[in-house]
Amino acid sequence: MLKLYYGHIQLVKDQLVFEKWFEKMDSQRKEKILRCKNEVDKQRSLLAGILLNFGVENNRNEEQIFYSISHSGNYVICALSDRRVGVDIENKFRSVFSEAKTEQLNKIAKKCFTMGEEIYYLSADEEDRVDIMLQFWTRKESYSKAIGKGLGLDFSMIDTQKKDPLYWSGWLEEGYYCSLYVENGLFGDMKLQEIVSL
Repeated sequence: MLKLYYGHIQLVKDQLVFEKWFEKMDSQRKEKILRCKNEVDKQRSLLAGILLNFGVENNRNEEQIFYSISHSGNYVICALSDRRVGVDIENKFRSVFSEAKTEQLNKIAKKCFTMGEEIYYLSADEEDRVDIMLQFWTRKESYSKAIGKGLGLDFSMIDTQKKDPLYWSGWLEEGYYCSLYVENGLFGDMKLQEIVSL
């Protein structure tokens, strides 16, 4: 079993809708939402809880469910599997990925990429580098989440090129790149569903 649910935060922007769904969350999710500093972060956290609850409810016959959640910009994604799983989504239009930040991106590549990944990245045409950065970064973060390390792992030790069959990567929506790491790399049963209404 491998299912991905994603949605746009527009689903919970209306205050009445937000309050209705907030009341349905468990105390742990409510606390997490309340700790968020701004409204957009609260909306992302609430939508993450909704997607997770939806996924668990629709897969309750599974003996064991692993999950991973990611958000960026206006989108939240939740991956559920019977194997260890990690997911990451990044918004290409974040300022860190702008062409004006070429030097900063090169520093990230030097610090976080393996030698092979860095060579591949630096040898690419300038206009392709942001897409390559998104691919390598989201793959590293999804792997790190799957093994329970998050951002605490030295990303330069994760060779995404060698682990290529264990990843699914692609554009989820315009400007939003997503990678999924699944233990054993079995993607035949993967289902991707956008939640468009609550």
